[in-house]
Amino acid sequence: VLFEEVINVELDGRAFCVATTQRRWISSIVVVASGTKPRKSSDVAIGSGAEERIFYEMYPLRDVVGKKIAIIGAGDAAFDYALNMGRHNDILILGRSEKSRCLPLLRERAEQSPRITILNETIVRRIAIGREGLQIECVSRERQTCHHVDFLVFAIGREPKLDFLSETVKKQRRGLEESGLLYQIGDVHNGLFRQTAIAVGDGIKAAMRIINEREDSEP
Repeated sequence: VLFEEVINVELDGRAFCVATTQRRWISSIVVVASGTKPRKSSDVAIGSGAEERIFYEMYPLRDVVGKKIAIIGAGDAAFDYALNMGRHNDILILGRSEKSRCLPLLRERAEQSPRITILNETIVRRIAIGREGLQIECVSRERQTCHHVDFLVFAIGREPKLDFLSETVKKQRRGLEESGLLYQIGDVHNGLFRQTAIAVGDGIKAAMRIINEREDSEP
């Protein structure tokens, strides 16, 4: 096991050239188990300097106490973040839809917390630096609203983490998978079904397929 970040996977003939931060490897088969990354917002204007107070994961704020934090999103992650950070901070959840998309239990717990405020049907238009931290300009039920917070967390979903695959590999991905040369397992492949047991099963299945195909190809 090598603890090195993979920065590029390229095709070199029928083999893969895998580049890490420290070396390069040649391999006939690649198994991708890179998981997911937070989806970035593309429809919110972010003013200069505001980026330093905007996050896409909760862990950078795990030690923050006594602040006001906005969370954009209405799914499980948004409410889970709110419940965790709401123990020591005031939380504002901003969701686009009429109803939250999280598990009913998460919403129930959030509604019971005196430090969590939930605003549905609220679309964030612009985030800028204000006198009191971040200034969030929204449209809520056809009304212009503005909120002031110390930090903001986007929790608007996740997407496969495949930045390191070259464009050539991405274009030929389906054919490489059908040929048994490229495998995607776990969260990177399973969409909403992000469960440890499923990921482990994917890994075992991929390993068995590789072994079987190797044995079948031997004289």
